[in-house]
Amino acid sequence: MNFRSYLFPALLALLLHSVILSALFYSWLGYAEDKKQLTPRHVKAQIVDLKSQLQAQQREQQAEAKKKADARQRADARKQEALKKEQRKQEAIKQQRLKQAAEEKQQQAREKAAALKQAEAKKKAEAVKQKAAREKAEALRKKQAAEAAKQQAEARRQADAKQAAERQQAEEQRKQRERQAQQQRDAALAAALAAEEQEMQALQDQQATAGYLEYIAAEIENNWRRPPSARNGMTVVLSLHLLPTGEVDNVYVVNGSGDEHFDASAIRAVKRVDRFSELQKMDPILFDRNFRKLTLEYNPSDLRR
Repeated sequence: MNFRSYLFPALLALLLHSVILSALFYSWLGYAEDKKQLTPRHVKAQIVDLKSQLQAQQREQQAEAKKKADARQRADARKQEALKKEQRKQEAIKQQRLKQAAEEKQQQAREKAAALKQAEAKKKAEAVKQKAAREKAEALRKKQAAEAAKQQAEARRQADAKQAAERQQAEEQRKQRERQAQQQRDAALAAALAAEEQEMQALQDQQATAGYLEYIAAEIENNWRRPPSARNGMTVVLSLHLLPTGEVDNVYVVNGSGDEHFDASAIRAVKRVDRFSELQKMDPILFDRNFRKLTLEYNPSDLRR
């Protein structure tokens, strides 16, 4: 037991002696004033409480000592059990190794006997194989002689056939070259006709596009009310999104003129038109190519300077 285990009892003893001395001193001084004054009861109660505390602490210490002893006994028992378990394990490993060594020895004996048997069988098989090889070589020699004669005859036949095939192939190649030359002439003619047709179509599309652009510009011009601030030289670029029916899906300014009223009047003019009905007559391919999203520039020349 360390120093701290004696600290609390020593303090209690010191406190108890201080209380007893104080009580005796007080009783001795007060005896002259009042002979009937009795010894305070709390002193006796304090002595009983301190004694009980000392006894409780001793019992607690004894219980702690017994608990530690029991723990040591259990730890020793577990250690002994673990030692016995390890000994049993080592014995089992030893027996397993002995058994494995015996089995390996038996396996080696069996493998040796099987190897001897296999060698004998291999020797017999080799003799049979050599005999069969001799017979096969003789048969092969006879077969090769017959095959050589057959190959010579086949070579002559193939040579004749090859010459005939080469003559036929040369004829086919000549005809193929003639067909290719004719196809090239036909393709060149078709390409020339297609180019001419595309050129004519492009010209027609260009003319049609110009006509529809003039139509759209005229429609917007008819519905355009110039603001008082409009002047010559003002230019606004609009982007029109059109539907195949000619309806205006959206319109907005791409490049403004610098005058908000002028730009807004151009947008209102497009919205007043609402539908360019003539666009319904247009070829769908031409519409998708040039008019589905259209950019127009307006700089009227009839404005005031």
